[in-house]
Amino acid sequence: MTRFVLRLGLAAALGSVPAVAPSEPAPAAPATFAPLLLYPGIWKVTADHPWSGAAPGAVDRLRSDCKIFHAYFACEQSVNGKPLALIVYTAGDRPLEYHTRTIAPNGLAGGRGTMTIAGNRWTYLDKPAAGLSGPWSRVENVIVTRDRIRFAEYEPRDEGKTWSLTNRGVEDRIAQAGRRR
Repeated sequence: MTRFVLRLGLAAALGSVPAVAPSEPAPAAPATFAPLLLYPGIWKVTADHPWSGAAPGAVDRLRSDCKIFHAYFACEQSVNGKPLALIVYTAGDRPLEYHTRTIAPNGLAGGRGTMTIAGNRWTYLDKPAAGLSGPWSRVENVIVTRDRIRFAEYEPRDEGKTWSLTNRGVEDRIAQAGRRR
């Protein structure tokens, strides 16, 4: 579960997607997305800076409804009943690497990010595409158990060389709801 800064319009994002050439590999098999099945559910989120914008110490309720497709895995996330984002994952260039795109309820989408799984550490990196400027962000999820995730959110001052912690917290699953297949 992450929070990303949205920065590109959906039309611009879709306009930059190249056509699939016949020589490209087939879309990812649903098994590619099996690790991501950790996400569906309802989570109690305690953070230094709650995602809802509430005062520090407030507890948010995050609901992730997720679905596996053939070439995509997607999770609609709501905080305290308010839709926050649709996060779409596609297979990356290496095993346990995924490309991500976050779409807001108004249709605006962030740039393509990357999420990499290394053991129990899942790292999201969002940076502007080559030749563009914009905000960077990094989110590190440490999977403590299948029902507990510690997270830390970072922003750089120098295009990804030095990172500053901007938020941290814990997500505890309170219900298994939210998985769709």
